[in-house]
Amino acid sequence: MPNRHQHSFLTLEETATDRRFAMPYLKTFDFAGDYINASHSRLIAKIHDTGMIDLGIEGWLLPADALKLYELVYFSGGDVLELGTYKGLSTSIAAKASFDANLNNIVVTIDLSNDMLKSARHNLRRRPGAERVHYFAVDGGKAVRDLGQANRVFDFVFIDHSHAYEHVYDVCRSLHQVVKPGAFCLFHDFNDPRNAAADAPEYGVYQGVCDGLDRDVFEFWGIYGCTGLFRRIA
Repeated sequence: MPNRHQHSFLTLEETATDRRFAMPYLKTFDFAGDYINASHSRLIAKIHDTGMIDLGIEGWLLPADALKLYELVYFSGGDVLELGTYKGLSTSIAAKASFDANLNNIVVTIDLSNDMLKSARHNLRRRPGAERVHYFAVDGGKAVRDLGQANRVFDFVFIDHSHAYEHVYDVCRSLHQVVKPGAFCLFHDFNDPRNAAADAPEYGVYQGVCDGLDRDVFEFWGIYGCTGLFRRIA
């Protein structure tokens, strides 16, 4: 059985104090040792002065974020949906975890910007698992609704398409349509102090998730770095 870390929950007020580096990576799935394999451990072999990982692709993932993303894809068993490609940092991790786990899957990645998708394609060239990545330029909320209407469901979803409350809320209201029962969804920037900051109205990830997800359908499973993990239970 996967491990649920309910004790790691933070209220919005508690996230106002920057705790991103204080929320460690913890295993959701049981495996021997601290890391699944060498690829998993190499994610945090090089760290920027900012504390973010450095895989040679521009982006913003804390060590705990990257380790959790790799683990959840590795053990997902199937197809992955990513909202928010940017330049392909998280996409490369999802592709590599899929490759390492020998999954017969695809990684669907969504971004509004064709320029970002072009950069991501370039950055993933020749990287393991790149051939399984499919790129689409579309709004995140529309993508989820369209996929749901097509009865397209995924074994894991990573959400990092926007920091704005309305965009996150929009995705969360339809997320149940594309997440298989028992599957996980991981929200980037869920634990970010700017969500609670009066001078950062453009941030509302925490609030969008808490207001948008149906608690009869999704339950909280943990906070790791700045990510919040939820599981579809119904």
